[in-house]
Amino acid sequence: MALFGFLKKEKTQDYYFLMDKNSNYLARGALQNNPDSDDILFKVMDGDIERILRMEIVQVVPTDKTKSVTMGKAVGRRGSVVTIEHMREMGMAVRKNFRMPVDFESFIYPDSGGRYIIKAIDLSSGGIAFYTVANLPAGSNTEVVIPITAEAPIIVRCTILRVLPFSPPIQKYACQFVDLIPDEESMIQEAVFNIQLAHIRDNARQGRS
Repeated sequence: MALFGFLKKEKTQDYYFLMDKNSNYLARGALQNNPDSDDILFKVMDGDIERILRMEIVQVVPTDKTKSVTMGKAVGRRGSVVTIEHMREMGMAVRKNFRMPVDFESFIYPDSGGRYIIKAIDLSSGGIAFYTVANLPAGSNTEVVIPITAEAPIIVRCTILRVLPFSPPIQKYACQFVDLIPDEESMIQEAVFNIQLAHIRDNARQGRS
């Protein structure tokens, strides 16, 4: 099920995510006031409040893709409600950087030839990180299969940005997607948020058990 269809069925109000300055997930919750206010009141429904308060910068990310992202700083709390000092709007394009840890196997097809199994570890609508035994120099291109999008797997192109030695013969690669069409970017973005929602639901079920 697509992320935003699920959200509409789950609750009438909009959910928001908190991310750190590097676009890593911190918490999910609901705003208690207008997001344009000088101080944003954020009710944390899943996440570590003390960790949020230690962050130098937080990003307030609406699940509604038509709303922009806000940058701020957590300045206090009352119970489960965190006060975030509104610093500035970050616009729409910043969403492509939001990364979520993932754990799936797939395939790449390097331009140099062959097919290799990968283990994906990190995904955003802007790129992917994975382990593989393939030898992929920085700047080279490959096609990668993304198997977790809602409708069907998609194959997209990416460029190797960084090669991070791991444990020979396995290498770790950080890649940037290139030539994405809007529908592909939207599908990957929904998959990224859907992963986080699935994680939240699993944690909630474990808490009730």
